[in-house]
Amino acid sequence: MMTIHRFPMAALAAALVTVSLPTLAEDFFGEVETDAPAEPVRESPIQWLGWLQHKTAYGYRAPENGASRDQADLTRFETQLYGQVTADWSDVRLRMAGSLSHDWLPDLFDAELWTGYAFTDDQFEARQWQFHWSDSYLDWQNGDLWVRAGLQTLAWGEADSLIVTDVLARRDQRWPGQSDLEQMRLPVPAATLNWAGHFDLALLGWTGTDRYPAEYDEFDPLIAWRGGPTTLNQQDPDQALGYAARWTGNWPGTDLRVIAADVNDTQYSLTDVTLGMAGGQPFVERVTLQPQRRQIIGFNLQRALGSWLFKTEQAWHNGVHLAAEDPTQPWSDHQQWRGMIAADYTGIANLTLTGEVGVIHTLDWRDPLAVDETQLSQSLRARWTTWNDQLDLTAQAVNLPGNEGVITRAEADWRASDHLSLNASVVEYWAGDEEQDLYAFRDNDAVVFGVRYGF
Repeated sequence: MMTIHRFPMAALAAALVTVSLPTLAEDFFGEVETDAPAEPVRESPIQWLGWLQHKTAYGYRAPENGASRDQADLTRFETQLYGQVTADWSDVRLRMAGSLSHDWLPDLFDAELWTGYAFTDDQFEARQWQFHWSDSYLDWQNGDLWVRAGLQTLAWGEADSLIVTDVLARRDQRWPGQSDLEQMRLPVPAATLNWAGHFDLALLGWTGTDRYPAEYDEFDPLIAWRGGPTTLNQQDPDQALGYAARWTGNWPGTDLRVIAADVNDTQYSLTDVTLGMAGGQPFVERVTLQPQRRQIIGFNLQRALGSWLFKTEQAWHNGVHLAAEDPTQPWSDHQQWRGMIAADYTGIANLTLTGEVGVIHTLDWRDPLAVDETQLSQSLRARWTTWNDQLDLTAQAVNLPGNEGVITRAEADWRASDHLSLNASVVEYWAGDEEQDLYAFRDNDAVVFGVRYGF
């Protein structure tokens, strides 16, 4: 009888969030510029900027999860070109931005210049020339009223070790932990309204799911279902639109945001499993995956006291689909309370220390679920800026909720000049028990080198 592996989707989603180093923008909408550097000083109604970047990644262990790469070898040799044009006319602003990327590994393989491992057709297509829109929108302002419509990256939370209130943005989940959170967030079609900097309304269009790896990539979240008789049926959400509101209060040293949202989850849930029989033995014939609806009510609170910045996010989540202990059963609908408490300390010159503790408590937990009733998570991060603020050194360790694995990352980011920057990082995935969600990705450790030239 076919061995049915534990479905790894939850772990991948958690991994992407937890290893990130969030840097939230300070504008009305909480927009995160996912790709662009700081805007230039405006000297004319039309401004443009861009950069050219190349990333080389090397996986220094051999994955055992059935991925195409089964040895230590290159995982990426990717070039990306980003461009942004902004035009201002009185109270109207138009921005158009996007990036064109290409991974050269399949081309090098075809030219026999590199013979590491073969790619599937799906991998080859996903790594060829790809254009993706970045934040592109139309702004209109009249007094205290600010309206924005288009593709927007909405960051309404910043927890490192779990998702509490940051439920509006899609994420790029192809290489979890190998880039910062603001680079992982993806824009969604939305119309947003802000009144006097204190009240936001957001209407989200058809947001779609997170951007997942191609079939048989080493972080393919569905790899346990590949290569057998199982048919994967991936469906769109039942509803197209999402809604969110946020109120912001500011006092000396204190910021408070109260958030409510009714949106589609950007990750898949297993909604149906069909079993078949072959030779008198049952097997999984078909699984149906579909994002589900989720409602949240919560708040973010920050309080600055001297060298300390204390932060907390707390939220009630309704519509969270959790896996059953029996993987042949569809996931069931539950309510959770999610929270985090964190603190930043900047009392040592050029050094920022951050600690975070998170908790997920399933309010209507019942046997037999595959997760515990209460799951804890932790994150520790140190960032040191030196060399005339040109070099940032960062180290972070995150224990995923429910002790499902640990992700560590060490990174150096050197701004060599106003135009040129260099980056190097090492990411490792720790899991020693096959019951841990991160176990399937335990050998996907990588070193990543990047160079970027801005213009």
